Amino acid sequence: MERSQYIILFLLIFITVIPTVYFLLNRTGIIILKKELKSIIYSPIAWIIVSLVMLLNGFSFTAALEILRKNDIDETLVGYTFSSTSFWLTYFFIFPVITMRLFAEENKVGTIETLLTAPVKTIHVLLAKYFSALLFYIILWIPSVVNFILLWLSSKENSEAIGSLGGAYTIILLLGIFNLSIGCLTSALTKNQLVAAMACFTFCMLHFLIGFILQDLPVPDLWRNGLFYVSTVNHVEVFINGLIDTRQLVYYLSFTALILLLTYNILEFRKWKA
Repeated sequence: MERSQYIILFLLIFITVIPTVYFLLNRTGIIILKKELKSIIYSPIAWIIVSLVMLLNGFSFTAALEILRKNDIDETLVGYTFSSTSFWLTYFFIFPVITMRLFAEENKVGTIETLLTAPVKTIHVLLAKYFSALLFYIILWIPSVVNFILLWLSSKENSEAIGSLGGAYTIILLLGIFNLSIGCLTSALTKNQLVAAMACFTFCMLHFLIGFILQDLPVPDLWRNGLFYVSTVNHVEVFINGLIDTRQLVYYLSFTALILLLTYNILEFRKWKA
């Protein structure tokens, strides 16, 4: 990695970590975070999401294991598990379901103005809701990590793919960080949870497939190549091969910060109107 990339990465970490640490060390932020996390975990929809993700991961893991056992395929278990089309189509339903009620519900019942005008900073409200969704998202993937660990503890087969596993879950985490910020934004823009969910799913899927959508369209090569580079499909392939590209780390973290900043400005505007 070149020196300039190290500098960019350091600056990005600085501008994202400092606000996060400030929030976590603030008592008000912690109180709101606990409240929001409990609200997510105790809701019926949370258990539907947990069941869906466990079913999805279990099916993908078992199917990949069975196919690799019966066929001589030059592919790692991790790569085959996370390259399924059905896996990714189902995966992107997670984000709208988790985030659709974060702000839309409070916009609908009129409590968002009360919350924003209370003696609490808007940034604490935003980050509490965002981090509660992110923590729940991380919890969802713990069982699937355990599947791989138990398999490799019981057998040496596929043990060389640990790097691939690390890369796969790195991109899963990055996509969660990025797509949950999109969900926060769409939820803050509307009073209707269904509209927020549909908008979030649409934006997430467009980002995932944008490179392939434009492949056959009459657009300049510069645009086509640039949009293919930012397409999630391209990033997933790189990370599943066990390669950690710092440029993509910078890309996801910087755009997450930008989207959260935009959401913050929307909330501040609502606060000003109230």
